[in-house]
Amino acid sequence: MKRFLAAGWVFLVLLAPLYAQSPDALRISALQYALQRTPEGEWLLELIGKVSIEYQGRRLQGEQFLLDTEAARVRSDAPFSLITSEGVLNGQRVDYFYERGRGRFEGVQANLLGVYLDAALLEGSLDDFSAREVVVSTCDPLRPPIQIRASGVRLRYGARLTLRNARLFIYGQPLFALPQLTVRVRETAEIVSLPSPVYSAETGWGARVRLELPFTENTLVQASAVGYLRAVPEIRVVAGVALSGGDPILGEPDLRLRFEQSALYNLRESPERTPPTRGVTLRGEYASDIRPLLAPRERLRLSRREGGVFTSLQYQGGFGEASLRYGEVSERVDAQRTPWRTRFSLEGDWLQPLWSKGDAVLRLHLWASYTHYVGVGDYQWIRPQLELLWQPHETLSLMIGYARASTRGDSPFLTEQLRARRELSLRSDYQHGNLRFGALFKYDVEKHDLYDVQLLIGWRDRCLEPYLFWRRTPSAALLGVNLTTLNF
Repeated sequence: MKRFLAAGWVFLVLLAPLYAQSPDALRISALQYALQRTPEGEWLLELIGKVSIEYQGRRLQGEQFLLDTEAARVRSDAPFSLITSEGVLNGQRVDYFYERGRGRFEGVQANLLGVYLDAALLEGSLDDFSAREVVVSTCDPLRPPIQIRASGVRLRYGARLTLRNARLFIYGQPLFALPQLTVRVRETAEIVSLPSPVYSAETGWGARVRLELPFTENTLVQASAVGYLRAVPEIRVVAGVALSGGDPILGEPDLRLRFEQSALYNLRESPERTPPTRGVTLRGEYASDIRPLLAPRERLRLSRREGGVFTSLQYQGGFGEASLRYGEVSERVDAQRTPWRTRFSLEGDWLQPLWSKGDAVLRLHLWASYTHYVGVGDYQWIRPQLELLWQPHETLSLMIGYARASTRGDSPFLTEQLRARRELSLRSDYQHGNLRFGALFKYDVEKHDLYDVQLLIGWRDRCLEPYLFWRRTPSAALLGVNLTTLNF
């Protein structure tokens, strides 16, 4: 009688999910089942043969599992697969808490967020985990163009892999080893920063290096340096602490440069900028003799020492960022340096979708800045830009924009002054097979001057993309390699 009741209880456990209406219901299927009782008095359900356990969109598959419904726990010493929105993880042994979506996985082979990963041990969820004895590759698990071997890995927020004792291989050839390396996931710019050559008529050839070091769960430091044959080196160190969790905001704080973003992002129309998920960041920066990539004139260098608070904003479909900063700034052109000026600045930008139909999107992009220079005065400006985006085909994106700026006061620094009060801009991003081409043109309506031309050409070999960027004035050329988890 007891055996019959136990079998009936198991039958109801297996059958009930079929009639459950809640999307969070536990769904189980198996060819055979048996009820076990542990020495501690716990009842476990043994599932055998074509087993599938599904909860909140995550599905665990294999040939044999032990299920503890009270603890919401699944265990197995047999091969298994875990399928989630982040990807697929295959392994040899699992101890998984399905309500929390976290567990311990051994003998792992996974494709997560476009990254292929082999690990002896992985603990956590598929978007927030630590792993040991890891091999990371992109796009092609059989013939990866890039492969990183590391003693340990930490993935944070589904966006950043930090690798310890990492050794980098390109097409199977060892390149270099680093005690720590950061790999960016789900981005179309560089997911790992490699040394890149740079050139301009002013500086001659040089090399650019960038390093990203997470210190705690919410603390991040970025350090970059550029050395030239005919110019003083550039040094920049930025540190940030995210007060509300997540990644700190460490992007370029000067809004005038955000008109350009970076050379690579500026010439890539997709993927579109998405609403930020980060909160408040405390940020400090030290920069010495920086030559902004998109400086308003030749031989201009910028030095800066400041701290500030940055926050992301979101309201009724629009989103943006705001910053409050205090510090000292100085510029120099050749040997002439402006005096160090203490300044206080409040800046922000906002992106607001206005209309969309089919392949076309109309949006408003607004930038605004207020800066007070101690002993000099105030400088403030606002710059709204209407942008029409059109993507007639997945390989072609076009954007045309019209901006009109208003200013009040004056700034002692060239890097903070607006180049054009009324501006037309045209940006295109085109892909043909393995070839990528990007172009940007900026036209000063008042002066009738095509004052900015930027071009980018790249060639994709799976996830490895060598590229060449060129800007007409000020002259700049960049050679580099993009490593991305996203295919064309």
